[in-house]
Amino acid sequence: MTDILVRGGLLVTMDPARRVIEDGAVAIAGDRIVAVGPRAEVEAAHPRAATVIEAKGRAILPGLIDGHAHAGHGLVKTMGGGDSEAWSEACRIIYTTASPPSFWRAEARLAALERLRGGVTTGVSLLGGGDSIMRVDDPAHGEAHAAGVGEVGIRAIIAVGPTRPPHPRLYATWDGAKRIDHHVSFERQAEVVGTLIERLHGAQDGRLAIATLMPVYRETRHDPAEVALIERQGRIIRELGRKAGTLFHQDGHRNGSIAMAERLFGLNGPDAFYSHCTDLTEDDIESAARTGVSIVHNPTAIAQVRGHCPVPLLLQRGVTVMIGSDGTAPDRGTDMFRHMVMCARLHQRAARDERLMPPGKLLEMITIDAAKGLNMSASIGSLEPGKKADVITVDLSTPHAYPPNMPVHRLVFFAGAADVRDVIVDGRVLMRDRIVTTVDEAEVLAEAAAETEAMLDRSGLRRLIACDPGWGRVRL
Repeated sequence: MTDILVRGGLLVTMDPARRVIEDGAVAIAGDRIVAVGPRAEVEAAHPRAATVIEAKGRAILPGLIDGHAHAGHGLVKTMGGGDSEAWSEACRIIYTTASPPSFWRAEARLAALERLRGGVTTGVSLLGGGDSIMRVDDPAHGEAHAAGVGEVGIRAIIAVGPTRPPHPRLYATWDGAKRIDHHVSFERQAEVVGTLIERLHGAQDGRLAIATLMPVYRETRHDPAEVALIERQGRIIRELGRKAGTLFHQDGHRNGSIAMAERLFGLNGPDAFYSHCTDLTEDDIESAARTGVSIVHNPTAIAQVRGHCPVPLLLQRGVTVMIGSDGTAPDRGTDMFRHMVMCARLHQRAARDERLMPPGKLLEMITIDAAKGLNMSASIGSLEPGKKADVITVDLSTPHAYPPNMPVHRLVFFAGAADVRDVIVDGRVLMRDRIVTTVDEAEVLAEAAAETEAMLDRSGLRRLIACDPGWGRVRL
């Protein structure tokens, strides 16, 4: 019995042959794709589907993958109004002392809903942000985040790990309006990471995974005692992940730090994926290529303003590169169409060569290449029989996506998150004709607003939402 038939659209398979079929169809049974091909052939083999999604005028493609973002940011993203230092300090305060589990659940539902409506069916989220400020004093916060994502229904990889030394780190919990301070050791943080792996890795019918995480070491002058401390902590966290078969993530590599991660700490390997990766040295690139590290390029992030990720060179050297939104943060969301276009323009401008980063490569970087970088290409990233049924449709019958030729070009450069019409994850329809079927959107927004107000009161940071658009000026 075929459960779902998506038919009549422009089928962009992302399979090994990169087939693009003008009038195609995908048949789904349970949580798996059972047929992909021309509509007439698929319909003949699967004539009585329980649910039929008509995709005429739309592209049918695999769900999009966001390789790097941050939990918590959805309720913090406006703060500071472009002052990245003020915003980073706000993250430090909020994620340690002003964010109870209800904050993490509300933000997770909001962020997952944004991803869903933009066709992102798999997303990586660090449980915090700023300068490696993770909410790892108690597993309740990570569990609340997982519950929120689970309600929306997309796939998620939650990256968790210790804060940067020194330890202990001040955290706070709340009993009503009463704040209770705790000084949390590295050992306690590692214990929480282990608990989250045990409770959440592989949960939600396999849609949820944990990745372990360590802060990036970037010091140019090495203190032997500090290096020994980081090496010991990295070994503990890496071992927790390896025992459970998790991925390993680091946020914010630049200028020699990938080579140091291998040379000083032994962190690199084919299970590792690193974000930003700007101003890399030859040693960095050689280490990533040799050890199998995958790179997440964040083209709209502040790090890309302050430095440059050499994506074309990494690709030429055989390194897997995916795109991440780094969202949601002060000035960027999780619209992966926007990030594809920004990726193209950044590297074309850097090389003065508009032939760089063609649309096919860009689309690979948010589908099959991202799946490979996350060690998930056997199950997601393309439309092939036997793979998980993560399928989206994108409306191409709009003025901004016309005329009806050069479909992949139009899909990458002219479509946007708001053009996503249908989303299926694990064989379950989560959005149909822009109507989300899993959560009440108005209720999600109301809860997010209420938790934001409570967070502003707890943190004492309401001043950071004072708006200064910069009218009449060229610089804030």
